[in-house]
Amino acid sequence: MKYTPLDIQRREFEKVFRGLEESEVRSFLHEVAAEWEEVLAENQKLKEEILDSRERLRQYQDQDRIFRETLLQAQRTREDVLDGASREKELIIREAQFKAEEIIREAQQHVVEMEVQLRNLKMERIRFFRELEALMDRTRRHIQEEAPDMYVPAPPTLNLENLDLTALDEPALPPRRPSPAP
Repeated sequence: MKYTPLDIQRREFEKVFRGLEESEVRSFLHEVAAEWEEVLAENQKLKEEILDSRERLRQYQDQDRIFRETLLQAQRTREDVLDGASREKELIIREAQFKAEEIIREAQQHVVEMEVQLRNLKMERIRFFRELEALMDRTRRHIQEEAPDMYVPAPPTLNLENLDLTALDEPALPPRRPSPAP
């Protein structure tokens, strides 16, 4: 049975002959009631502190759970970002290799085309010199036939059959200018 301080103060006892001093009993009951009231107040205060502590503990546990979930999510995000970056890096490398191979193929094709053009130009130059030689021979014969007295045969002109054609591939050097006299 629970007693309140008021219950203790109002408690009545039977009066008996040769009983206790009523004022002392009343005084003692008032003291017990006062102390009981303090105990109950302290008990209530401790209950409130316990409830408050439990609430704070729950909040800390919630925060801890949130921190752990956030950390776990951050780790997952980091792994996802690293995986994505790795995949993107591989893709960029493959694209760069493909483009480099394509550029190399185009450059090789261009070199082949230029070699073909160069060969064609060399053949065209040879054909031009042969036609020029043939024209000069025809012109010489024509002049010899039409005006033999005006034309004195000269040593044969340039014979392309004996000509070193590789020298024709070299760029012509400009003629040297004589240095001024001192």
